[in-house]
Amino acid sequence: MPQLMAALRLLTRACVADARAACEHRGSSGFPGGDCMGTESTRPARRQPWPACLAGLLFLFVFQSVAAGPQVEIEPGMLAGERLSNAVDVYRGIPYAAAPTGQWRWRPPRPVEHWDGVRDATKYGPMCPQRDPRDTAPDWIKAHFAAVSRSEDCLNLNVWTPVERDGPLPVMVYIHGGNMKFGSGSYPVYDGRVLAADGVVLVTINYRLGFLGRFAHPALTARHRDEPLVNYGLQDQIAALEWVQRNIAAFGGDPDKVTIFGHSAGGVSVNYLMVAPPAKGLFHRAIAQGSGVLIDADRHGFEPGPPGPVAESSEQLGLKLARHFGIEPGDPRALDKLYALTPEQVIEYQSGMQDSLNPAVDGKTVPDHLVRMFERGEQHDVPYIGGTNSWEWNQIAVNVPLIGQWFMAGKLLEGLSDEDLAVFDDQWTRIGVSHRWFAEGLFLTSTRYLAKQMAKVSSPAWLYRVTYVQQNLRGEVPGAAHGMEVPFIFGHLREHPEYQRPQNVPLTEADLAWGDTLRAYWIRFAYTGDPNGDGRPVWPEYRPDSDITMELGTQIRPHPRMDSETLDYLEQHALKRRARFLAGSSP
Repeated sequence: MPQLMAALRLLTRACVADARAACEHRGSSGFPGGDCMGTESTRPARRQPWPACLAGLLFLFVFQSVAAGPQVEIEPGMLAGERLSNAVDVYRGIPYAAAPTGQWRWRPPRPVEHWDGVRDATKYGPMCPQRDPRDTAPDWIKAHFAAVSRSEDCLNLNVWTPVERDGPLPVMVYIHGGNMKFGSGSYPVYDGRVLAADGVVLVTINYRLGFLGRFAHPALTARHRDEPLVNYGLQDQIAALEWVQRNIAAFGGDPDKVTIFGHSAGGVSVNYLMVAPPAKGLFHRAIAQGSGVLIDADRHGFEPGPPGPVAESSEQLGLKLARHFGIEPGDPRALDKLYALTPEQVIEYQSGMQDSLNPAVDGKTVPDHLVRMFERGEQHDVPYIGGTNSWEWNQIAVNVPLIGQWFMAGKLLEGLSDEDLAVFDDQWTRIGVSHRWFAEGLFLTSTRYLAKQMAKVSSPAWLYRVTYVQQNLRGEVPGAAHGMEVPFIFGHLREHPEYQRPQNVPLTEADLAWGDTLRAYWIRFAYTGDPNGDGRPVWPEYRPDSDITMELGTQIRPHPRMDSETLDYLEQHALKRRARFLAGSSP
């Protein structure tokens, strides 16, 4: 920096001297005393002999403004970030993989090329292609879409790190949700400055979404048979974790203390990373929040799966997409035509899909059905937290077509007797039972079931249920909404209450204190692999025999056998359905 300022001073003096000399040369006959000013009418027309000087000054001023922020050197080159007011440095829009465009669409992520000079990392990089937010989306999401571009060249991440560090800090890598079709690590609600100020290095990532992130087609399989196929978004997440291993020490992070955490589709991603062989050793703790996975079925990449709700393979879906655009099976130019599709065409095609695009069994990145791999003890042996919220079925509000086509059409409740339905409260209508089944079967039951399977490895597991409702919402909603805990964990609600779910509810100090406690559990887990400590209520490890769930509500307390009768029933029902699917029969 001193050398830069010295160069700036020297160039400024040279430019001033050059300008004065040029002016005096022309003004000696027209201006008393060689005055270079004159009036508009008396001043002679001047040519400008020193534009290069001005250009040099402009370059140095711009460079100095970038260089004034924090800088860090990583494998591909130098980065210049921004120093925030709370003594946190942030580096935005860092590419962790090359652009997956053209013939590299639907291919594994590739390394970034080295760059010369200092790369500006003060602005977010593009989001991955996705549709515009709904009309009902919060204003802050609409504003973010207006401010940040979308592009296939979207494989970038963001890092927040405290300025003052006594040594390497734990790293927390957040994987955003959005049904595998929406979202970005650059959303303002995921800003990591509060978590970083609390003593961790926080990383948020983008990954390919929708059919750009999970896709298969026979022509693609034939040409790239030896590569990992299908699950390109999951491969991106693994590439981001590899980047963390190689580079996070430069930001003050400890590559041997990496916690992955995510909500909804991000929580699903955490669970798939737990069984992905290429992800082994890239993280050391895992938190899956609001992860909905199926016990009884899983998606398949190539061959159709057993009869069930997700029997259609990724290749079958890919053939449908191709036919929609006039690309017939067996067309020798099928791949070229698929590559020629614009991202907007692909996104528009998938906009009618209600089902998620969760990872599919591909034999490499996802070797087998997620749940069966957990059952066999093939998950990575790392400390694990899994949990859900008590009102997950508020997600029904945005998935009614899916419920109509799948659940309420009978596939969910098929074969249930009145005695079966009596497991639920009498006041629930059949539609209400569908809603509860969606939430408790897809979220609560599967989350507890995966926690049970952690007994197959040596690392401990913890289970939670968020039941907390903001004080000014009590009596108006039946429980904690899907994702309501996320903004509390990131810690921005004091300044941005609009980030909460549901929105625009005045928050109390009790609400904010509850969020501080939740965030402290997460940070402690990142430090030690155990959420306990610092005087908070003791959170017992989850064991199948004691079946203790930590209730994160107005009271934070261990809750033995929480809703166990209902969850036991749903678990057994799902396992029986799976047996029928594998035997080749319908539900």
